[in-house]
Amino acid sequence: MSTALVAKVARIVTKWYGRPTNQEVLPQMIDDTTYAWRTGVFEATRVFHAEDPGGPTFIGGNLRKPNSHGRQ
Repeated sequence: MSTALVAKVARIVTKWYGRPTNQEVLPQMIDDTTYAWRTGVFEATRVFHAEDPGGPTFIGGNLRKPNSHGRQ
């Protein structure tokens, strides 16, 4: 369950950053995800109650955009 919540928070953070492809933002995204998971809030969004935006995440350094089927 906690892994799924971390992934959801990571997707929220990734979406907020505009799903970047630049690897230089990765450390900040990791920090923001960790902070949001610990506090439950990211940019005034209650991450545990927010809808999962789906889509790609930066976890594993994967910043690629989804293909036309919504998959990486």
